Amino acid sequence: MEKIHLEFPLNSNSRAMIWDMVGTPGGLEAWMADRITEEEEGVYTFSWGGNDTRKAVLIAKRIGTYVRFHWTDEGPKTFFELRITFSELTNTYVLEVTEQTDDEDTEALIQLWESFAENLSRRTGV
Repeated sequence: MEKIHLEFPLNSNSRAMIWDMVGTPGGLEAWMADRITEEEEGVYTFSWGGNDTRKAVLIAKRIGTYVRFHWTDEGPKTFFELRITFSELTNTYVLEVTEQTDDEDTEALIQLWESFAENLSRRTGV
């Protein structure tokens, strides 16, 4: 079992705007996947390109603060979490990404989340 924890400073001072990008399927679709659909309550399909899809179950959510998903194709104790925190030191919001995964290629996961964070900044301005 691998666990990664990453922090990305955000370019917005609006928690509500950040939450829209992190805590809603439409917001996540803007930077994390080409398409995200809710198949049934709490079960989402993330799609990239033509044929690459993964299903995730929403396992926890606190509006304005965090979402936690479990990829259905991974072990039962795995998850990824997107959390919005405020840094008193820098006076900015931070996106904290935590992923507990069966995937043992930690470096590839880190690169993937760095790419997603770059998309978030570039495509949404957050």
